[in-house]
Amino acid sequence: MSGLMVKLQHLVKQFGTQTVVQDLSLDIEKGEFLTLLGPSGCGKTTTLRMIAGFEQPTSGEIMLDGQYVHNLAAYQRDVNTVFQSYALFPHLTAYDNVAFGLRVKKVPKQEIEKRVKDALRLVQLEDYARRKPDQLSGGQRQRIAIARALVNNPKVLLLDEPLGALDQKLRKQMQVELKHLQKQLGITFVFVTHDQEEALTMSDRIGVMNQGFLEQVGTPAEIYERPSTKFVAGFIGETNLLHGTVRTRDHQHLLVECEGVQVKAPSANVAENESVTIAIRPEKSVLSLEPSHNEQLVQLNGRLTERIYCGGSTRTIVTLHSGQTFVALEKTDQLLPAAVGDELFVQWQPNHGVVVTR
Repeated sequence: MSGLMVKLQHLVKQFGTQTVVQDLSLDIEKGEFLTLLGPSGCGKTTTLRMIAGFEQPTSGEIMLDGQYVHNLAAYQRDVNTVFQSYALFPHLTAYDNVAFGLRVKKVPKQEIEKRVKDALRLVQLEDYARRKPDQLSGGQRQRIAIARALVNNPKVLLLDEPLGALDQKLRKQMQVELKHLQKQLGITFVFVTHDQEEALTMSDRIGVMNQGFLEQVGTPAEIYERPSTKFVAGFIGETNLLHGTVRTRDHQHLLVECEGVQVKAPSANVAENESVTIAIRPEKSVLSLEPSHNEQLVQLNGRLTERIYCGGSTRTIVTLHSGQTFVALEKTDQLLPAAVGDELFVQWQPNHGVVVTR
């Protein structure tokens, strides 16, 4: 990657009195696979549509490869969009669907033939060129839609929940294929999804959105391991959120009064007596039948409430004395000999907690 491909500066989008994108700024590198992730209605698709030119920002600026484009029409921008609905012409063959945009641009026939064949080969569907959309599977139709977008050699490919209509097995297969294709081509991909696993699997970086705001941007590992807000911690994967008050702090650790005990957590930019939340992933904690005498461990106790079988692992739910539930993961073939109602001790290393303040 070298240099910026997309630059969004203070984007705001309002529909009537409702603000759906709020002061959003984001830099996307050339050749990057960036995913906008968030729940329905968070503004991610509206942001994508503003980059595409289908929606005009209420205020703010959009740059594409160094050129301001927020005042240009969609057809004047060097981007293409792939939709969840595929948007293929049902009466045209796969070949003619892919060729359609080139014919509109009056590209010479010989060049059209070469570029369409190359695009179909890229998505491994050259043998399906003469089939119409209703003769193709969902995954094949999606690949035709991608080929149609790529045949124009766009600087940026925008993908709006493109795998949402596929079944789970095909969806996972297409995730791998799409990521491989993006790396092979080196084109900048901006991908929209509400599926956290999809975002973690495919992206170079993820931008997590909530209620129109961009909450955090980072690599999948940064987003998962070091969420910067309670929303990100709770939205990405499963996590336990424990609320407390900072009692003492030094450059290495905080002592947080939490669940009636002093819980040690990594140092953070917070003040004494400030309210904070400690996030702990289920896989970072361990369960024990007996209390630990290791003072380096954080430890809470409660009662076994439920076990949920998940194949190789089991989600074990412990209700702490405050009434809050805590989820831990156990290996299914190494479950503790405990029954519902038995006392269990939840333990974790202090540095496995993440402190967030908002």
